[in-house]
Amino acid sequence: MKIYFILGEFPSLSESFVVQQITGLIDLGQDVSIIAFSKPGQAQTQKEVIQYGLLKKTSYAILPKSKWSLRLSGMYWLLSSFLHSPVRAISLIRLFQKAGQFSYTAIYLLRWCLKKKPEILHAHFGPNAIPLMWLKKSGLRTPLVTSFHGYDVTVYVQEHGRDVYREVFEWTDLVTYNSEATRNKLLGLGCAAKKMAKLPMAIRVENIPFKSRYYTPPAKVRLLSVGRLVEMKGRQYAIEAIAKLNSKYAIQYDIVGDGPLHGDLQTLISRLGLEETVTLWGWVSTDQLAEFYENAHLFIHPSITSSDGNQEGQGVVLLEAQAHGLPVIATQHSAFPESLRDNVTGFLVPERDAAALAEKIEYLILNSHLWPEIGKQGRRFAKEHFDAKTLNRELLALYESITKRQ
Repeated sequence: MKIYFILGEFPSLSESFVVQQITGLIDLGQDVSIIAFSKPGQAQTQKEVIQYGLLKKTSYAILPKSKWSLRLSGMYWLLSSFLHSPVRAISLIRLFQKAGQFSYTAIYLLRWCLKKKPEILHAHFGPNAIPLMWLKKSGLRTPLVTSFHGYDVTVYVQEHGRDVYREVFEWTDLVTYNSEATRNKLLGLGCAAKKMAKLPMAIRVENIPFKSRYYTPPAKVRLLSVGRLVEMKGRQYAIEAIAKLNSKYAIQYDIVGDGPLHGDLQTLISRLGLEETVTLWGWVSTDQLAEFYENAHLFIHPSITSSDGNQEGQGVVLLEAQAHGLPVIATQHSAFPESLRDNVTGFLVPERDAAALAEKIEYLILNSHLWPEIGKQGRRFAKEHFDAKTLNRELLALYESITKRQ
C-alpha cells in the first residue's frame, strides 16, 4: 500500500511516536513516504530516521516567502495539476472562488497527489489535514486519515474557533484519537463517533532495554526528565521539588531537551542553589539518551495545562520510561491517567504542586525496595497496551478497511 504521511515538521525530536509508526508500517511491507511543511531547527534526530533512510522519503512543501515567487510557484503547481487532471484543478479553483479563500498549500498538494497517486493520506495533527480537506472537497478519492493528539484539540481550537475542524470532520474518512481524553474533546467539537477509532501512539517495547532499578546509599538518586523546555512540561515544579529535598538526600536531576525556557530554568536552578544537582543537557543523540535512561532511578514528568490552554496528549515519554523499568511520577494531566497506572507503575500528583512532587519523590527514595516491582509492572503495562507491533497492525487494518469503502 502506498501511504503518505502529512506532517507539520519532520523529523521532530518531540514526535518520535510518528517515526515509530512510519518505520513500523515499513516493517510490515508498506510503501511509506512523508511530506512535511517545515524542517526542524535542531541537528539531532532519531536513529531510526537514518536507519530507514526517511529523509530520502521526505518531500518538503515549504512555500516561498516572496509574494511574487509564491504566485509564480502557485501558477506552476496549478498548471501542472491541470495537465494531470483538468477536472480536479478546475474544481479546486471553483471551490476557492465560492469560499472566498485561497490555499497555495492545497494547490501544491493537489499537484503532488495527482503525480504520486497515493493510496492513503495520513495527516498527523488536525491543522495538517485542513489543506487536504480542500482536495477531498474537489473530488480527490484518496482516503484521508487524520490523527489528533493534544495541542490540536486545545490551544489550536482556542486560537481558531470551535468550528475550525468542521469540514475536516466531514471530509476525512477516518479520525484516530490517542486517548479517551482526546476522544471527548473531538466529540465536543462535533466529530461523529462513527468516524472515530482509538489508536494510541505506540513504542517499540522490544527495542527498549529493561533494567530493574536498585539503590544503595550513599550513591546519588538519579532522576530524569525528557522533553521540550516549554511551559506545558512543568519543569519548574520538578526543580522546585528537588530544592525541597536537596538538603536531605543526595540527588542528581538530569533534564534532557531544549526549548524557549532554557534560560529561565537555568536562572531558577541558580537562584535555588542547585547548580551541582540539576543539569540541563539540551537535546542529545539517541545513544546518549539511552545512557540517561540506563543510569536513571526515577522518571519525572510534571506536565501542566499552560497559560494558553495547551495540553499534552498521550505522553508517550511516560510509556518509554515505564518500558525501561523506571518508576514514574507524573501529573493528573490530560490523558496521563491512561498512560500510567497510578500507585502501580508510578504515581500521579496534582498539576503545579511542587510539594506533592517532592512527597512522592521522597516516598520512592525511602522505599527503594519497591522499585524493581514497580518497574516490572510498568514494562508489562507498556507491552500489553502500547506495543508498536500490535498497534501498527491495527492501523494497517484500518487503512484496508477504508480503502475497501472507496
